[in-house]
Amino acid sequence: MRPTIVIGSGDGDLCFIVRHILEHAGFVASIQSRPDNIVAASRAEGVCALLIDGRTPRALHICEQIVGFKPQYKIRTVALLDPRAHAQGLAFLNGGADEVLIRPVPPMLLLHALTYTGTVQRLLHGDIEMDVSARRVWRATYPVYLPKIEFAILQQFLSHPDRVFERHEIIKSSWPSGIFVDLRTVNVHVGRLRHYLATKGAPDPIRCVRGIGYGLQTTSERELEPRGSPPCRTRS
Repeated sequence: MRPTIVIGSGDGDLCFIVRHILEHAGFVASIQSRPDNIVAASRAEGVCALLIDGRTPRALHICEQIVGFKPQYKIRTVALLDPRAHAQGLAFLNGGADEVLIRPVPPMLLLHALTYTGTVQRLLHGDIEMDVSARRVWRATYPVYLPKIEFAILQQFLSHPDRVFERHEIIKSSWPSGIFVDLRTVNVHVGRLRHYLATKGAPDPIRCVRGIGYGLQTTSERELEPRGSPPCRTRS
């Protein structure tokens, strides 16, 4: 028996596209638009995941209901939101969704979100979220695509959000061993990380302690930081 994924949406175009993606990947798509039918279909035998359209009536309540029988049915829940509704992402995660995606979503990313079965290691700080095992990052629920070095630097910062790391510590953690990396190279990659995280005008989450290194800053620190501060420099 092929596994089934429930599509909870009243958007005919969306359902048509997602059903095509799922069936091409070997799944059965069960399309439901009414809240009660979505919950009932999610309890059916062979269902492995639910994709809930954030525009569906009582979508958040549906996620909360699914949580109640997850231990028995082992269903993965993914919420799909419009860009204008991205601020609701945290509410869906708190309500029991395993993942929140913002439209438009590439087909492979959608499939990965619905079928991921590995152990999820998530790191959170403010509005930044990282799934270490899947190597994915979000800022205010928007996906952020990071190169390997920038991902490693952010992972180090998120793992110890209260610390300030010296540049040699960042090099040791984020670069392959056995190669020489100039301390000033760290400045370049942290600058790139700042650029990647500056989604939709979001404030800079990285603080610099002059002569020492970098870390994550709190909201209060961000408010006290003067505008136009010059970049952090290494000791001469």
